[in-house]
Amino acid sequence: MSREVFARLVPTSVRNLASLESGQSPSPVIQKNLTELQRVISALEDVVKQEAIGPWMDQPNAAFEGLKPIEVIERGEIDRIWRMLYQLQSGDAF
Repeated sequence: MSREVFARLVPTSVRNLASLESGQSPSPVIQKNLTELQRVISALEDVVKQEAIGPWMDQPNAAFEGLKPIEVIERGEIDRIWRMLYQLQSGDAF
């Protein structure tokens, strides 16, 4: 996943993301977002190849009415991705 896509998901600037990567402590809000993002990426790895997650995040998806998953997360609707993951893992039809 590109740094730009990851920064959008957190959300933070690419510059701030570089600071975090170099050891700066995240704010409580950024830490919460990082934890949630880590959880959803880990769950995605159960159903999608790891190298496909970044491109998948940035592609329009019919399951989200044509929105990109990154846009769903940016809108604060990560629960829609969790619901999709549940349906994929349980075999429930969409």
